[in-house]
Amino acid sequence: MSKKDCVAWLYRELPELVRSRVLDEGVAEGLRDHYGPAPGRRRSLGLVICAALGALLVGLGIILLLAHNWADLSRLQRTLLSFAPLLMGQLLAGWTWLRRRSSRAWCEGAAISLLVAIGASIALVGQTYHISGDLPRFVLVWMLLAVPLIYFFDAVLPALLYWLGVTWWCFLGAWDGLPVMFFWLLVALPMPFWWRLVADKKRTLAAAWLSWGLALCLAIGLGVSTHDSLERIWAPLYLAFFAVCFLASDQWQASAAIRRPFRLLGSWGTVGIILVMTFKDVWRELLWHPLSEASWSGWPEYLLLGVLLLLAIGLLVRRMIAGQWLDSLFGLAAPGLTMAILASPQLLPIGAALLLANLYVLVLGGAMLREGLHSGLLPRINAGLGILSALIAVRFFDSQLPFTVRGVLFILIGLAFLAVNLLVKRREVRA
Repeated sequence: MSKKDCVAWLYRELPELVRSRVLDEGVAEGLRDHYGPAPGRRRSLGLVICAALGALLVGLGIILLLAHNWADLSRLQRTLLSFAPLLMGQLLAGWTWLRRRSSRAWCEGAAISLLVAIGASIALVGQTYHISGDLPRFVLVWMLLAVPLIYFFDAVLPALLYWLGVTWWCFLGAWDGLPVMFFWLLVALPMPFWWRLVADKKRTLAAAWLSWGLALCLAIGLGVSTHDSLERIWAPLYLAFFAVCFLASDQWQASAAIRRPFRLLGSWGTVGIILVMTFKDVWRELLWHPLSEASWSGWPEYLLLGVLLLLAIGLLVRRMIAGQWLDSLFGLAAPGLTMAILASPQLLPIGAALLLANLYVLVLGGAMLREGLHSGLLPRINAGLGILSALIAVRFFDSQLPFTVRGVLFILIGLAFLAVNLLVKRREVRA
């Protein structure tokens, strides 16, 4: 039982204890003053999800029924039916706002149903009157009309669907030559709602899910929105992005690792990029497309890279001043790799760059393992072992060692994992 459950149980028992004269009224009031207000009724996440999913399925079912008989209807009937989902969604949203505003499940369900109705009405009207348009424009208009629902109903699922939608628009627009750098402006529209949700300690699970969606959409949109210059800047761009995610996340994220998506994405993204940089062919490709030989048409991408690098360096300096050296190691990758790419091959040959990349991963994994052993935190121990194992694994596939030797080494790594975890568990039992 959690502390909230225990306090709620105690408050339920207090009247009976006072009636039975086990406690007097003064002691009961003292307990209430000590533990504070009674915990609110826990909202069921399953109820919210089921309500939203039910509204989504009902909306899609209505659309399918209309589509089945669409060819047999007149233009007037099509027009009326095109606005029917929107009218039904607005009626449900209005009733929810007036009668069920305090219900999280009703707000989420009404917002989702109206979001689906908006998209359906736009598509049906466009098809009825043969309005010219394309899929990226439709998605963009649909998502922009969904923004008020996020703030009006204080709803998480519409915000998540909005970010997925603008990421989809960015992907579609990249192939159609649209100005997809506006993706960053579109992403920022629900940011005040997300920030308020993160600051609200009562909705930590909803904030975690929304943060995971935002983090993944940002990571995907980063590459798609800079596709014109991506072959030149992908490594420093993503390392700077991951550094900002990792170093800034502790300022506003929850304590549980699964509820800290930006920190997890930043740490493992950094390790993944640096592991890729330990291959010789990757460095050859970067030298074939030098970072310094960019055209003026790619200035928005380079501006974004510069902003992310400045943010990463600023956060890195802050961590170094605070003496947080393990976090600083993650932040060093972005400026270090940028300087290595900008250096001439005569100053930094490929062999030296490969050695530095391997050494960085080795030091990072060793530092993480040492920190975990020192603090007794099993997740950090496993993270350190995982980084070292990943480095060994990529070197196996990049070397000419026999399969028997590779197999034996993998067995030894697995035994090391088991032994370290067993030792830590025994230490916890003794403590």
